Amino acid sequence: MRADEIRAPLVREFGGAVDGDTVRGEGWSVRFVPGEPAGIGRMRVPVLFLEVEGEREEEAARFLRHRTMRGGG
Repeated sequence: MRADEIRAPLVREFGGAVDGDTVRGEGWSVRFVPGEPAGIGRMRVPVLFLEVEGEREEEAARFLRHRTMRGGG
């Protein structure tokens, strides 16, 4: 999942505003931190860390888990 696919629902559905590499809302912030790509065989998979902070941190983290969950199949 790309960073812009995570930022969009934070802004649209969770009331955030983009501020550089961070999305901020009332009582929460989510910072996007790129990691070193992981190697799987010859493939390189991008890595993105999300740092969630604030008094509504648990609510924001729950929202992110729900929005970024991928089904198998």
